[in-house]
Amino acid sequence: MNCLTCGTENPAGAQFCQSCGVPLATPPSLQCSQCNTSNPPEAAFCSNCGNPLAPSQRPSEAGAVRQEPAVEYMGFWIRFLAMIVDGVIVFIITIVLSLAFPYVGIIGGWVYHTLFIGLRGQTPGKMALGIKVINERGEVPGLGYAALREIPGKIISGIVILLGFIWAAFDSRKQAWHDKIARTYVVRAR
Repeated sequence: MNCLTCGTENPAGAQFCQSCGVPLATPPSLQCSQCNTSNPPEAAFCSNCGNPLAPSQRPSEAGAVRQEPAVEYMGFWIRFLAMIVDGVIVFIITIVLSLAFPYVGIIGGWVYHTLFIGLRGQTPGKMALGIKVINERGEVPGLGYAALREIPGKIISGIVILLGFIWAAFDSRKQAWHDKIARTYVVRAR
């Protein structure tokens, strides 16, 4: 954080400038309308309850106010169609790779989903249907959360007659169990 008086760069969380001692302005926080939790200004979702913080008025760097578009959660059927597209792709890749590597089947699918979700937030099936997996800040979840979502999360979602997957049809934020575990959301890609 730079001091507005002398321009000195100060460490994050500092309350006073290390050079001139002037109080530093604290960055604005976003209050969740549902649970009143303070969230960082760049957050798209509440860190406590997951409530979307958009549309809200967020200050830009120039001090002007811009309106964020509303988040549109994606439900069961569009996710199911993306899963079918990805299933065909994984099946073809598995057939080709299994000629050289016999045990690539299950592991190949996990690697495929984890890498695409972790690095891009979208598998080719999700790209084709215009949907994306994001975290609470509205960003790509990263490899760790993607692995948590795709491996143990989806195993848990499938254990009880696929109820964890179907849960997305009834949840207010369209989260399946694996989304709740990894704190992710499937939304319309912008």
